[in-house]
Amino acid sequence: MIEQSIVPDGASVAELAAREAQRCAALLQARPDVLEAMLADDLVHIHLNGKTDDKPAYMDAMRHGYAFRDLTRGDLNIRCYGDFAVMTGPLSQTLEVLATGDILKFDAVTTQTWIRLDGVWLLNTCHNAPVPV
Repeated sequence: MIEQSIVPDGASVAELAAREAQRCAALLQARPDVLEAMLADDLVHIHLNGKTDDKPAYMDAMRHGYAFRDLTRGDLNIRCYGDFAVMTGPLSQTLEVLATGDILKFDAVTTQTWIRLDGVWLLNTCHNAPVPV
């Protein structure tokens, strides 16, 4: 039997909220170097269309495929379990497909898992689900 206790960890919640804000800023400011340093090496990113990327594929898309024009996170629910955390909440984003110039707008609910390695929170998994219209 696995016993589980969730101890509110205000410091970690604040750190994670700040990390997510930094991640969003890196996307909006087209700073792939900053973004890449925030991602775990074994990143799994599941896009709204179900496409799954590992870290190299995700970073290639961030460098060459898309330009973020707007990105807003709503209220985040952050639950910490020691050096592991789950973050859920709404996401609205507008991005440009660089190859075509098409502008795409999405509203989603996002689930992220973060791991703390050597004292630094890294995004490990991101799964986006579309919000029904």
